[in-house]
Amino acid sequence: MSQVFTTATRESAIQNAIEAAKQAVPTGGGTAEELRWKGGKLVLPVATVDLDIVLLSPHSHRIKAQLQSLPQSEQDLVAADPYGSQAQSLIAHLLRETPGYERIKNALANDGQLYAGVLTTGGVLVNANTRAVALRDLREQYIRVIILPADAGPKEITELELQLQMEQEVKQEYSFTSQLLFIEDLINSGNYTTLKVGRALRPSLTTSKKDTKAAVDLVEGELRLLSLIREIVSTSDGVLNFLYFDDQRQALIEIDQDYQRLKSTKLEEAGRVRDAQLAAMIAGVDYRRLREIDSNLLDNYVVPALNESSALAPHVETLLASHGLRATPATDAPAGVSEFFGDDEEDANTDDGTPNSLTPDKPSLSGVYTLLAKTKPDEDITLPDPEVADSTVNLPRAVVTTELFGGLTTAIENKKRDTRQIDDLTAPVAHLKEVARLLDKAAAAYADVKDSPGFKRANFEAAVQEYERAAASFKSVVFPSEESGD
Repeated sequence: MSQVFTTATRESAIQNAIEAAKQAVPTGGGTAEELRWKGGKLVLPVATVDLDIVLLSPHSHRIKAQLQSLPQSEQDLVAADPYGSQAQSLIAHLLRETPGYERIKNALANDGQLYAGVLTTGGVLVNANTRAVALRDLREQYIRVIILPADAGPKEITELELQLQMEQEVKQEYSFTSQLLFIEDLINSGNYTTLKVGRALRPSLTTSKKDTKAAVDLVEGELRLLSLIREIVSTSDGVLNFLYFDDQRQALIEIDQDYQRLKSTKLEEAGRVRDAQLAAMIAGVDYRRLREIDSNLLDNYVVPALNESSALAPHVETLLASHGLRATPATDAPAGVSEFFGDDEEDANTDDGTPNSLTPDKPSLSGVYTLLAKTKPDEDITLPDPEVADSTVNLPRAVVTTELFGGLTTAIENKKRDTRQIDDLTAPVAHLKEVARLLDKAAAAYADVKDSPGFKRANFEAAVQEYERAAASFKSVVFPSEESGD
């Protein structure tokens, strides 16, 4: 903003804009628009307001997930003085990072502002926050807005935001996590039932019994996804934030559906499968393949597949140890080892002395999931050295995720083959395509970590030799004439 307005001067300027808009409508020099308001309809003139007057909303659900993903110091800054220059600059920065920002900015540059925003008499934008930032960046001076009545309170403003931003005529969709947080706020406000929110999300739903259930199920499912995200963020100790999940909606839906299907009859299996799917999601496994991760895969296919990885094979027994059967080491143990060290026989019991439901003979990816979640992309994962007692080895996280991705993919394909989901005649082509994808991932992972101080070049070169051996063996089978020189 190029100049500072006091509350009084801002409110005075807005009142002047309202009066000018009212006078312009009867003469044809202005327009008016209809809003649904307090259960009825309200026609208000479209006013032209100086961009320096308007304030970006710190409560906009479009950026709530981004705000909650900021360092705590910046969250505190916005909370303490949301309309101060620093907080407003930070909010503007977050809006510029939303996926639709450049598209909206380009549309405004080419066509001008086609849709009026909504403003309170205090100067806070209810919507059009992104458009305001884009107009400022385009060095425009004014924004067209509908100015709400002075008695507009939080309930009415939230209702209006629901109408403007979540129905089909939305100008820019909320991100996945921002929408989840908006749904939660609506329910927690006490003014909205799950049914009402569900129908707002899906305006096409009727009042039939089937559609009523669908509306409620939709909201309850969304809230479960939010709860799952919060659990993962908590497990990661803040390494993963809300923004990480904006591209993971379908993966989380698959994981939640599998868990809900199993939990009532097989709670232990439900948890073990869920943690394995979460580890796979973090490793980059596609949501379609998450469906294949079940207790059968964990019990019969994962161990052989991971043993094919030269990097992970020495640690498979440690990595797949059932979660909860290892004691926590002393506080001076290397970071990342607490999941695995410990030999106390009492580990097999819960706090009350009863046997732990997770038994050692059942492979679990719970510890792997926790390690991946807590480790930053450029950091190493510390594991016990299988060859030297009381020693550790470091593996770059990128290597672990790539090798886990490859192992799980191999396990899934082997399971599919055994159940004839992949026809024997097409299996060679499917496996070769997978190898090509894995090589691409390995190359990308290598580029990320090759200059890292913790990168074990010798281990990498050993893996390359193993690949070259396998490739040579493959060629000798597929192209035997080349080997003989014919």
